[in-house]
Amino acid sequence: MKNFFYIVFGGLVIILVVFLFIKVLSLRGYKQSYNTKEEDVVNTTKDLWLATSTSAGPTSVIGASAYIAMDIENGSVITAKNPEVAKPIASLAKLVTAIVADKYIQPDTKINISNQILSTYGNTAGFKAGETFLANDLLYPLLMVSSNDAAEALALSYGRSSFIKKMNDFVSSIGAYRTYFADPSGLSSGSVSTAKDIAIILGWMYKNKPNLLNITLQQTKTTRTHTWVNPTHFLSWSYYIGGKNGYLPDANRTGASLFKFSSTTPVYAVVVLGSQSRDSDVISIISKLKEKREK
Repeated sequence: MKNFFYIVFGGLVIILVVFLFIKVLSLRGYKQSYNTKEEDVVNTTKDLWLATSTSAGPTSVIGASAYIAMDIENGSVITAKNPEVAKPIASLAKLVTAIVADKYIQPDTKINISNQILSTYGNTAGFKAGETFLANDLLYPLLMVSSNDAAEALALSYGRSSFIKKMNDFVSSIGAYRTYFADPSGLSSGSVSTAKDIAIILGWMYKNKPNLLNITLQQTKTTRTHTWVNPTHFLSWSYYIGGKNGYLPDANRTGASLFKFSSTTPVYAVVVLGSQSRDSDVISIISKLKEKREK
């Protein structure tokens, strides 16, 4: 009886060991397969500018209702669709929120997070009532995780209506005449702009506020108990030099990005508005840039 028990127990142990061995091999194979696919995707997108596609055929259709690729150094438009049609821009508004805050609010101004601020839709920054931040600290959740609360906190600290007026005055001063802000976060569908105007704003930021663009390139930022992680997919691209994404049901997906493909190429602003597939549209626009430069 004892021998029978040992035989059964030993058999179960062997079966368990074999099962675990097979499982480990399976997981390793899955992990290797997953990593390979992920690496292939990154390499494919990073090499779009340099490599000629062997299987994709003609440039993919761009689904955005409006877009532009513009050389910000001379203002020339490389490719565009409805570039001067005003549309809701969602969180792209925060680019100008950051510019105005950086210009008019002292960086060491202490800003308290109130219940009024927290009542704003969304809390991607993870703020809690009663917390206090320096104005400069709030620029990170504003631009990295698109915090609506941070936008409201900055605007309220200055005087909300006066802050929004400064936003509108600023865009008019740089020639973005079809841009209008109804709020500091872009939650309102009344905050509108055009693809061309957003490209003008990006160009101004590149030349005058590189510190703000550098924030959009940070992967993580920790301030006291908060760590904010930038979800932008283009961060792994060596030629991505900053930008902002947005989403609102009325606006769909919006994106504003700056690219410099090599030391000999200009800086391009790529803006998409009303997109169902923002990243795919941006990649297709980059492909269009490549085609035009090769002609």
